[in-house]
Amino acid sequence: MNIPLSSYSSNGSESAAAAGLVMLLMVIYFAVVFAIVGVLYMGMFTKAGRPAWAAFVPIYNSIKLMEIAGRPWYWFLLTLIPFAGIYFSIVALHDLSKSFGKDAGYTVGLVLLPVVFVPMLSYGSAPYLGPAAGRQFVAYPQGYAPPVQQGYPQPPVQQPNGQQYR
Repeated sequence: MNIPLSSYSSNGSESAAAAGLVMLLMVIYFAVVFAIVGVLYMGMFTKAGRPAWAAFVPIYNSIKLMEIAGRPWYWFLLTLIPFAGIYFSIVALHDLSKSFGKDAGYTVGLVLLPVVFVPMLSYGSAPYLGPAAGRQFVAYPQGYAPPVQQGYPQPPVQQPNGQQYR
């Protein structure tokens, strides 16, 4: 069966229209995603004293999140390194959760379910405590744990004159 090529002729307007429609849908999709991310981060930015509009600018909001967590701005560039960026992102998210008074369990939630945990951090009752990366780690705050006695306790020794000797 021989089909002439002239029956398949096209001037390309159909494929150009399809490509234009796909591009338009992609632009709309990314605009919606950026708006949702901006709304989710806006609460964190206002709690930290940063302008709310900064949450809506795609790369600038990541740099400001590093600043809120207490990391330098170039940590954003470190998150772009393949494989190592995963480590830097998790450390930055952990510092972000500590900046709002949360623990490592909350960091796991930020890594695995950011759609749930970011709004809880942004619009929940957690106050911004300041950048966590600059603070020292204190295992037991003052007055939290009793001092530990060194060594084994010795029983008192009875002297022949009746006095106790330690």
